[in-house]
Parts: sequence; structure tokens; C-alpha cells
Amino acid sequence: MRLISKFHVVFFAGYQWRSPTHLIVSLLFRKFNVAILLLLIIGIRAFSQQLPPNSVPQNAINPIDLIDVIRKELNKKGQPRSDSTVQGVRNLSLLPIVGYGPANGFVIGAAIGVTNLLGNQKTTELSSMLLSLSFTTKQQILVAFRSDIHLPDNKWYIPGDIRLLFFSQPTYGLGIYELNSPVTFNLEGINVSKNILEQPMRFNYIRVYETIVKEVFRHWYAGLGINIDVHGNINDESLKLDTPNQVITSNYFYSTKYGFNPAHYSTNGLSLQIIQDSRDNPISAHKGYYANLSFRVNEQIFGGSQNSTMLYYEWRNYIGLDKRKPAMVLAFWAWGEFVTSGNVPYLALPSITWDTYNRSGRGYIQGRFRGKDMMYEEAEYRLPISRNGLLGAVAFFNLTTASNPITSQTLFYSVAPGYGFGLRINMNKKDRTNICIDYGRGQSSSGIYFNIRETF
Repeated sequence: MRLISKFHVVFFAGYQWRSPTHLIVSLLFRKFNVAILLLLIIGIRAFSQQLPPNSVPQNAINPIDLIDVIRKELNKKGQPRSDSTVQGVRNLSLLPIVGYGPANGFVIGAAIGVTNLLGNQKTTELSSMLLSLSFTTKQQILVAFRSDIHLPDNKWYIPGDIRLLFFSQPTYGLGIYELNSPVTFNLEGINVSKNILEQPMRFNYIRVYETIVKEVFRHWYAGLGINIDVHGNINDESLKLDTPNQVITSNYFYSTKYGFNPAHYSTNGLSLQIIQDSRDNPISAHKGYYANLSFRVNEQIFGGSQNSTMLYYEWRNYIGLDKRKPAMVLAFWAWGEFVTSGNVPYLALPSITWDTYNRSGRGYIQGRFRGKDMMYEEAEYRLPISRNGLLGAVAFFNLTTASNPITSQTLFYSVAPGYGFGLRINMNKKDRTNICIDYGRGQSSSGIYFNIRETF
């Protein structure tokens, strides 16, 4: 295994020469921002014309899903299954998790998705929960529970993200740099090839994000959230302090510079949340908008390592392209996270694929880019393949930019592009739950991703 021999390879690589390709991509990122702003303005003007939640019919004549296929193969008879949600009736989707990677060994587990309509279909959005549990042969345990609960008539909305990870993952320093380093490949965000910039780490991680917001206007919510991030038992496997040729890792350098214990730190606080949600279906939207603006205050009195504040925004837009084919959609996703005061621990800094459902940054491995500030934007074209709604496909393109306070690298100094395509298999037609298989490419990077539910 090759280890980083100079800490400046990690922290000062941000001063890389920007090729014409990088300049073009950076310009595209700015143009992409303008396009999203224009679409947002158009969307606000059309907001009053949105139909009630869950009012869009499925994109098929006599639609079928994977459950129907299995029932047919088993020669199970009975009334055809309905393709619409019913108040009080739970819809269950199960996806086994099986894989292998040198960083994790063999992985086995399962993801269970549950949806339920808790109120009248015309006035209440679909509620969903997703629980995943995985075990690996390298003594890793990964538990995650995400939820989006809409109470009757959308009076209250309660999103949540809870995780317990006994984890290992390489980190690559801060900012956007070394995009032309040797090619890497990942499977479901897990690295299965080596890169000279990798800094292997092991750590335990507890995340508890729970928010409760009340509807103040139609589709608009406001409220408070609790945010807990605890990283413990951090082992920098590349760190060498007791040898003549010391190896200083990004986590160690950043932590000691800003006064954190490199082996354990936490970021705990409260957040003020404003949310807008007019999607027709939160699992796989055919139209509508989602927006979230959050200001987070981290305080030592809540058990955090230091005081700090953070600003987060997220916006999604779904544009139907054909009334005869509601599943033909052009979707946009943008989010940004910024440290507005104080300092945040290294592993708690904004990073790709650490969003709620670990979906950002297709084309790169989880944690490949990290920064004090980060912006991410993605566009995805979704289209049906089969007339019965069983199969679909997507093509996507994304851009990431991040800052590095050590080298004074700013946002937009360098931009990392990613792109790819994917297959969709309708697992449950009642709530539009899909099995998602995507192939993504980044600059000198690529990966395959398996998920249940759409990327965003």
C-alpha cells in the first residue's frame, strides 16, 4: 500500500493549474446556476397551477411492477393489484444488499422501504420510511433509518435521518484537486481500487437529524430541527508521527490547526428550517418542487466540540415533458452547505454522498470531495422504456465545487464534473418505488450504484 509521504501533497494541491477544460466546466457551473434560477422563477409563477399531491396517474396502460412479475411466475391468481395508494394501507418494498469491495470485504444486508398515506389523498402527501442494515466481513455494521412523515392534511411534516456506522473510508483532503490522478473505480460508493491520494480511515459515526415543521401556507412549512453528528474512535491509518519521515494526514493537520481532538469530535446543535414541498410524489416525482433552507447553530452546551453556525440550502424541480407519458421528466437538484462562523470538525465538513440518502456525486466515491463550503448541482433526464411501466432509464450530469481554507481555494476555482446513465425497475407501482442501477463517470473516476428509490 502506498501512503502519502508529504502533507502538502494533500493540502496544497488546491493550487493546481487549471486547464482549459476546467475553465469551461467552471463556466458551465455558473451557467447552470443561472438556468436553475430562471427555472425557479418560472416555477414560482406556475405554483398556483400545481395539482393536489398524488393526483398524477401511473405512466402505463395496465401498469405492472416487479411484484406482478413474481406473482405471475409463481402462478398466483386473484384480482389484479391496484396501482394507486390507499389511505391507511402500507406499501412494502424489500431490496437485498449483496456486494464485495477490498475496503469492506463481502457485504450482505437489506433495505426495506415503507410508504403510507396518513390522510386524504387529495390533501395529504405520501409518507415514507427507509431502513437499511448491512454487515461486512471486515467487522463493519451500517445502520440507517430515513423518514418523511406527512400527517393528515399536511398540517405537520417530520423528516428524519438517523445513522449508526462502524465504518471505514478513505479521505482525500479539502477542495477540488488532482482530478487527473490515476483512475479509480467504486461499487456503491465503496472504493475498489487504489489512488495515491487516499488516506484510509476507520471511525464510528452517529447521526441524528430530526425536524418538525408546521404548514404555514399551502406547501410551505417552518419549524425547528435537532442535528447531532458524533465521530469517535477515529483511526488515521496513514498517520505516521513516530518515524523520521512523518506522514501527516488531512484529518490530523486540520484538527490540530483548528483545535479539535483528531480521534473524537462532535457537532451538535439546533436548526431553523423553512421547507417548500409541492411534489406529486416524494418517492419518484413527476412534477412539483422541493426547497429547504436551514440555518444551524452548533453549541458546546449541546455537547459539541466547538461553537459554529452553518447555512444549508436545497432545491429540486421536476418538469413533465409529455402529458401522455408522465414518467418522462427533466429533474434538477441543487444543494449547498457553508460554514458561516466558527470551525466544524474535519469529517463533519460538507462532502459528497453524505446527503440524506447518500446519492450525490455519482461518478465519484463517497467523500472524494470535501470542503469548508460546497455546492452541488445535478440534472437528470428520466424516461420510460416499456409501455407497461416496468422498465425505465435515466441519464444524468452533475457538478461539484468545494473550498479549502488551508490553501485559500475558493468555490468555483475548480469544478468536478460527473455524468452517467441508469436503469429503473418498477418495484412497487402503488408508490412508484424503483430499483435503481446507475453507472457514473467522473474525471479519472467511475462507479456503479445500486439503490432503492430515485436519486432525488
